[in-house]
Amino acid sequence: MIRIFLIITLVVTSMMTYGQQAQVKGRVVDEDRQGVSEVTVRIKGEQRVTSTNTKGDFVISAAIGDVLLFSKIGMVGQEMVFSGQTTIDIIMMAEDQQLDEVVVIGYQTIRKADLTGAVSVFKPDEMKNTTVTGTVGDALVTVPGVNVRTAGAPGREGKVEIRGTGTFGNSNPLYVVDGVISGANRDFNFNDIESIQVLKDASAAAIYGSRAGNGVIIITTKQGAEGKMKIDLSSRRSLQWLPKYNLTDRAQWIKLNDLAFMNTIADGNPNINGLANHFEGDTDWQSEVFKTGIVDDHNVSFSGGGRESRYFISGNYQSNSGTVIGTQSKRYTLRSNASASRDFGEHVKFTIGENIVLSHYGIDEMDTNPIVDVYRMLPTISIYDPRNHGGYGYGSGPYNITFGTNPFAKEDFTDTRNSNLRVRGNAFASLDLFSLFKYKFSFGFDFSNDNHRYLRKVGSWQVNQPIDPSTLTRRQAQYSEFVFDHTLEFNKQFDKHSISSVVGASYQPYSYQQVWGAKNDVLVNSQTDAYFEHLDAALRDPRTGGFQNLAKLFSVFGRVNYNYADKYLLSGTIRRDESSRFSPQYNVGYFPSGSLGWRVSEESFFNASWIDDLKIRANYGILGTSNIGFWDWVALINTFPQASFGDNSSSVPGMTQIQLSNADLRWEKLSQMNAGFDAVFLKNRFNVTFEYFIKTTKDVLTPMQILLSTGNNGGNPFVNAATLENRGVELALNWKDKIGSDFRYSLDVNGSYLKNKIVELGYGRQEFNQWDTKSVVGSPIGEWYLIKTDGLFRSMEEVMSHRNSEGALIQPNAKPGDVRYLDYNDDGQITDADRQYLGSTIPKYYLGMNMSFEYKGFDMQIQSTGAFGHMAFNGPRSAFDRFDDNSNYRADYDPWTPENTNAADPRPIFADSRNARPDQDRWLENGNYLRIKQIAIGYNLPKSLLGQHIRGARVYVNAQNLVTFTSYRGLDPEFLNTNIWDRSYDGGAFPNPKGFTFGAQLSF
Repeated sequence: MIRIFLIITLVVTSMMTYGQQAQVKGRVVDEDRQGVSEVTVRIKGEQRVTSTNTKGDFVISAAIGDVLLFSKIGMVGQEMVFSGQTTIDIIMMAEDQQLDEVVVIGYQTIRKADLTGAVSVFKPDEMKNTTVTGTVGDALVTVPGVNVRTAGAPGREGKVEIRGTGTFGNSNPLYVVDGVISGANRDFNFNDIESIQVLKDASAAAIYGSRAGNGVIIITTKQGAEGKMKIDLSSRRSLQWLPKYNLTDRAQWIKLNDLAFMNTIADGNPNINGLANHFEGDTDWQSEVFKTGIVDDHNVSFSGGGRESRYFISGNYQSNSGTVIGTQSKRYTLRSNASASRDFGEHVKFTIGENIVLSHYGIDEMDTNPIVDVYRMLPTISIYDPRNHGGYGYGSGPYNITFGTNPFAKEDFTDTRNSNLRVRGNAFASLDLFSLFKYKFSFGFDFSNDNHRYLRKVGSWQVNQPIDPSTLTRRQAQYSEFVFDHTLEFNKQFDKHSISSVVGASYQPYSYQQVWGAKNDVLVNSQTDAYFEHLDAALRDPRTGGFQNLAKLFSVFGRVNYNYADKYLLSGTIRRDESSRFSPQYNVGYFPSGSLGWRVSEESFFNASWIDDLKIRANYGILGTSNIGFWDWVALINTFPQASFGDNSSSVPGMTQIQLSNADLRWEKLSQMNAGFDAVFLKNRFNVTFEYFIKTTKDVLTPMQILLSTGNNGGNPFVNAATLENRGVELALNWKDKIGSDFRYSLDVNGSYLKNKIVELGYGRQEFNQWDTKSVVGSPIGEWYLIKTDGLFRSMEEVMSHRNSEGALIQPNAKPGDVRYLDYNDDGQITDADRQYLGSTIPKYYLGMNMSFEYKGFDMQIQSTGAFGHMAFNGPRSAFDRFDDNSNYRADYDPWTPENTNAADPRPIFADSRNARPDQDRWLENGNYLRIKQIAIGYNLPKSLLGQHIRGARVYVNAQNLVTFTSYRGLDPEFLNTNIWDRSYDGGAFPNPKGFTFGAQLSF
């Protein structure tokens, strides 16, 4: 009996000891034995949770037998059973991010190791302190296969093009933000972005069907993580300025202008009787118009949560004063991302959440192009001149004539302001069942209320301008788009087989409506001399108007991904779209894709120890674009003619159809083949991705030219006629390593080659001409088509010897110092027929590079980009080298004179086009460039100085666009021209500003 009692006592005592909790101290370190902060430490099956401090230390209550779980994003989770020890040391290794990184591919996520499509991932944290003052696309300048040209001016959006131009219409990619199709334009807060995925081929993008033909950019915003509330503050200020032309001052300008008039008089021009009367001004228009711009960006975010609920809340304010007069912008954003879940037993989990952002963007728009104005206005003209209507200086007949615009006058007498209040995001609910199925309903929304105000005051800004009355125009627009998505995912792994699939349906209604009104003779406040801003304060000529656009898109889609033994990968996708933009006969389209992958490195015969992973993949699919209007297939009736019936009767409005319609319009369909491989070498230090693609767009919409005599007076109707092809190669290389325990570095280099070709223009056309380019079947879009020059005539003997093969004098009116043109067709004269192909407007090669270095608390990032294999037309240079019309001139202009026969530039001749014809190649230059886009240097303050409540503090400086290697003589070789027919024509494009950014970040 005593023995039994002792045994029971021992067991109870042991049980009491086993269940007793103790304070356990520990430390988590990485493979370099450095402390790891923010590691979540949890007791399995309990609510007890803590996290490591900045040194990796933690304290938690645990009982013998408890299982401790250690987890942190980007590191391999650890698990251990507590056996009573008082201290615990845990080593956590970094995950193989190249293989286990999760990629968003639309309605699903997938391991990068299992990916069979062409997807590039950009994470802002990887380029620390990247400065983005424009749109989200500006951050993608170094992504392979993505051509980005930033706009430079405040509020102007850049151009993003993925794998070349596959359409004559809108070639912008589709943006998907947190699963909702939406824009990522100037009102989007870049600080909220967690990652950006660029879907470049049909396999990756086919799930978006009819709108994925130009590629897809998926943006995932930040979410809360389990743990205590984190507070992140950041503030930065950018100082920006513009490059300047090398233009003449007053004395230089008068000298060259007098020379131009003297040459004209010597040539016997009867309309020029003497030198010009020069104004008394002395103005450096660039110094007056250009200014130092200030961009302020302040951001705060709060994030955190527990096992069942998480949140992320952020607020942002950005202001941009602009680098020229007459423009400024402000942006406010407020974001809330939250989710909550509950487990109903072991196999059922219910989750709800939302991603909502509220933004307000307002901008004082530029009402002129100051980049052109500063060289069109003469240095002899003063900013102000009381002799002119409105009091500003500009050209005049009795003095120096110029049709340039005084930018101060234009910005004073016209005032354009735009603003929009926008709410967008989604609310969702999901149900996980038995770790097999996941049903999700998502309600996406995008509302925008847009306001436009244009005020035209009384006053003039250029010569011969009529005296117009003051005018006030107000526009109000409302935009709304909803997305109702139902998806069902299935995921199952059995033995060596793994299947993940998704099916779904989507319904997207769209509405945009606008009303406007305008009146003349706006009243002025007698106390302040300010114009009133409401239509009731204008007196006469009221006009009103408005319209509404409606569209609906209904879609069903599905994707299946199959994986066998992590070696053989198979994926298939199909989407069916039904759109109201097409007639009922053609409003349904099918967009399938299929892909294969083979992870060779997983085969038993593969024994290359220096290759960690090797995957070969290929895919083919069909995508669509719908670059048509909302009602192009509908015969619209316009209230156009008026008629009178009987004597003394008033006119009666009539209605007629002025534009022909085409009910046979259908989707532009893009078929794309992609083949490539991914390889990881040398213990995950060196990564290589290679892509080869061919994409062909058929049924490209192009306007059909129809004679006005047919009654078509509303523009040429669109038809599906052309075929375009783009093929190319992309190569991305990444090397990352460390030297010792303190120095880490990485180098990302990517390059791409692109060849564009017109396969067919449709309805028998073989070419499309512009004044400067020609597009021909079998050649790229928009090749330069200009008259070639061959230097200058240095003497009269050279003029007389310039003859064709039959001995005819080619330029009989030329004189020494004039431009010598090549008679390409050998007909003895210089005409439009002498134009010839002189290069491509589209770069053939693109280069992107990111470098990063980290040493203790310091880090440096360098971002570079470049484009090669194209020619650029320097439009501003053609303007101030012409002399037939008055503009400012180059300060280094070297004119031919009888005393300077070896001059670099032609003799100036006023009011004479012999040396000034715009279709010559004299201003065609090599457009190649390599630019160091950004250089950032940062310093993380030592954690020993921050205390226990501050997670991190950082200061940095960033330099933008300071160094560019190019032979192009314009302001910026990276200028933006959205016209696909001559995209490398610089018509005075706003240059990318140079700048410095100073910033600080603080985390609690």
